[in-house]
Amino acid sequence: MTGRALSQGTSRRQLSSRLAETYASLEDEEVVMAVLAEHKPSANPVIRSVWIAIGSIFVFFAGIGVFLPGWPTTSWLVAAAYCYGRSSQRLFRWLLTNRLFGSSLLVYYRSGRALPLHSKIVICGFIALVSLFSIWYITILGDPGFGQTTIALIAAIGVWWVGWRVPTVA
Repeated sequence: MTGRALSQGTSRRQLSSRLAETYASLEDEEVVMAVLAEHKPSANPVIRSVWIAIGSIFVFFAGIGVFLPGWPTTSWLVAAAYCYGRSSQRLFRWLLTNRLFGSSLLVYYRSGRALPLHSKIVICGFIALVSLFSIWYITILGDPGFGQTTIALIAAIGVWWVGWRVPTVA
């Protein structure tokens, strides 16, 4: 639906608004069921295991955000939800209904899968920081430039995606 709607001239912001309107009228359990229905785990068990591991790291980072003021929580939860959505319906459901994290994720989905500007800034900053560190480190290891270029391109794509493709909460 999203791809077809975009090709028919509907903007991501309009789709986000429509989704927010749809989810706003639903009970929490109905939102959970609708979100779970949108995500199908990979059939490959190795890939599922990788997604679970990465998602669990993101949940750990989100847990830090619960106790450390200024550390983002929802941004890490969105990344974890994506990973769990690709790996395990059970873990994804747990994340969406968790007492500690569930409400943050439901707010994200009810907002039409949009992120607040401050979260987008933190995510883009994190991408840039980790990428710069990686470039510096592989330069020290003696890479002739291929690795640095690859990292810079992927970082630029990541910042572009988060900054311009993900809708911002109004």
